[in-house]
Amino acid sequence: MAGQEEELTVLELIEQLQSNDRLKRVSAAGELAGLEGRAKEAIPILRSWIGDADRISHVTALGAILLIDNSEANDLLPLLVEAAESDDKGRTYAIYALGLLGPTALPAVPALKRLLDNESSSVSISASEALYELTGDPTYVIDVGLRLLKHPDWLQRYVGIEHLEYVGREADVAIAQLEWVAIEDDDKGVRKRAREAVNNIEAHERQPDPME
Repeated sequence: MAGQEEELTVLELIEQLQSNDRLKRVSAAGELAGLEGRAKEAIPILRSWIGDADRISHVTALGAILLIDNSEANDLLPLLVEAAESDDKGRTYAIYALGLLGPTALPAVPALKRLLDNESSSVSISASEALYELTGDPTYVIDVGLRLLKHPDWLQRYVGIEHLEYVGREADVAIAQLEWVAIEDDDKGVRKRAREAVNNIEAHERQPDPME
């Protein structure tokens, strides 16, 4: 029964790939990507999205195909990297997709490193998170987060705090800076969020690491 239910789910999702509603199409592609090799029947439709004028559909298809079957990585990964380095609205989707691909996306690491200093905080944040997922090194996230803590815009500082909290106990090296923000920042909301982050990171740090 379980196999039949899964098959129905795949067929239903493939049908949604042909919907007139872009949100429904993209959502279905994401769910199919999560099924990995069990969703190979979706690849022909997804491949038809590659090169689409709708850049979100384009990068969604690239990421989904590579998650379902990475045998086309030599051809498709460069297209995903190109989208990540472009200036169109699909770039953050492309960066996020790279972070999901694991070892398949390791050739994209140099490109992601180039995006760490991007003037758009959403791009630099996405790139640092993707690098963390691919390499396990939290330094990228921490460096971007600390930089944002010094931003003149309170919202960017707030985002920087959340970004540091993203790596949990790994962000203990940023505790001193977060404590300073919790006391000295001009914005009450930022101060409060920094204090919450310090407490959460320290609580996380006290928990035993299951990998140790």
